[in-house]
Amino acid sequence: MREDLPLVLPETSQPVYLRLAQAVRAALSQGQLQPGELLPSTRGLAQRFQLHRHTVMNALDELVAEGWLRSEPGRGYRAAAVPPSRFLEVQQEAPTTASEPEFRLVRTVSGRESLPELEYRFPSGQPDLRLFPWREFYRHAREVLRRRSPERLLGYGDPTGRAALKEQLWAHLRRLRGLTEGELVITHGSQEAIYILGQLLVEKGDTVAVEELGYPPAWQALRAAGARLEGLTLDAQGLDPEAFRKLCRRRKVRLLYLTPLHQYPTTVTLPRDRRQALYELADRYGVPILEDDYDHEFHYRCQPVAPLKASDPTGLVLYCSTFSKVLFPAARLGFAVVPPRLAREMGQLKRVISRQNDHLMQETAALWMRTQGFERHLRRMRRVYHARMVSMLEALQDYAPARPDGGMCLWVNLGVDADALAEAAARRQVAVTPESAFRLTPGHSRHLRLGFASSTPEEIGQGLARLISASFECPRLS
Repeated sequence: MREDLPLVLPETSQPVYLRLAQAVRAALSQGQLQPGELLPSTRGLAQRFQLHRHTVMNALDELVAEGWLRSEPGRGYRAAAVPPSRFLEVQQEAPTTASEPEFRLVRTVSGRESLPELEYRFPSGQPDLRLFPWREFYRHAREVLRRRSPERLLGYGDPTGRAALKEQLWAHLRRLRGLTEGELVITHGSQEAIYILGQLLVEKGDTVAVEELGYPPAWQALRAAGARLEGLTLDAQGLDPEAFRKLCRRRKVRLLYLTPLHQYPTTVTLPRDRRQALYELADRYGVPILEDDYDHEFHYRCQPVAPLKASDPTGLVLYCSTFSKVLFPAARLGFAVVPPRLAREMGQLKRVISRQNDHLMQETAALWMRTQGFERHLRRMRRVYHARMVSMLEALQDYAPARPDGGMCLWVNLGVDADALAEAAARRQVAVTPESAFRLTPGHSRHLRLGFASSTPEEIGQGLARLISASFECPRLS
């Protein structure tokens, strides 16, 4: 036993037992006490430093927990056979052959990067989070925490979603979107809904029909299930039903994914006659339709066309949407409306993937909807976004952009190579997304998708002035 062990308590603001632990740790790491050697008795250390014996024991127990010492009842504390510092030295001295471990990757996922954080940004479908009523939403969250029992609010629950949110959401969907059939599944945004449905309905090598210009994250989710994507032609009215008919005659199509209200990215609303033609073809060839209605609430010219799901006599349409555009993206609230059997299967798979959505967020959103705060915010943002769309159209009037019926973006052709323009604009601190980012297969990039929702009229004017200036140094297209 080393009664003469040199120990010096450091002068710090820590509690005295931690300072003593630090002193003993230093002695051990410096080799002043050999592995397996007994420490001075706790009584002796207490007398030496004028401390209570329990304070000394607390310090030494701290070092036992860290692996520096081991306690032997009746004998005292002994230095560990292999101190933590020796283990760390061995790990540090081990030869390194690579900067990171080599893993066998069985699949990789490619994706488009987010827009860079430049002075002016026109992101695709980004709401203006500066206008969200945070204080009102926070009050509802506090009310939920006050009124709900903790074990129900903070524990596990139904993976398909909270009953309170489903009730409010169904009322909203019946009144504003005409949906009456099916069951609701609450998801982490529409992205999780698309991913889960892809996993349930698509096998490796299956053909899935998509719009030739579309939403790449949805394509990635379907490809993750093994889908072979086939692009369908678009024109000034949206998806061409004849292209879908030809594809169905060539091969078995397992799923049709489309965005019929505000086509992503072109913003075109699919006419009723084309909707009917697509539905009849899907029914004839037995192809389920996955309808992504991502920003239904923001329609300005008139009442939005009802979803395909609103008139679905054969139950072919699987419907998904999101709260990301109305609440905020980080809420991660989306939903699917599907037949009962599929809802059960979605719940089982969701239990494996993410278990459930956050209960507090669901209950808060439900209370916000029940007290009409959701509707008030929606009406306000519809007015704001319409005014911002008008501001962007006026700033681009020399380029005659098409006026969309709704949505949060414009699809604009400035007469130059869009990829070159995006690079030139970035040099002027303007972030935009070119057409190539939305193409299923490579091709000419003539358009930009310019989001107007997240920018004030002043920001729109200043940012577009720089964008137009950048266009003069880009190759012109015939």
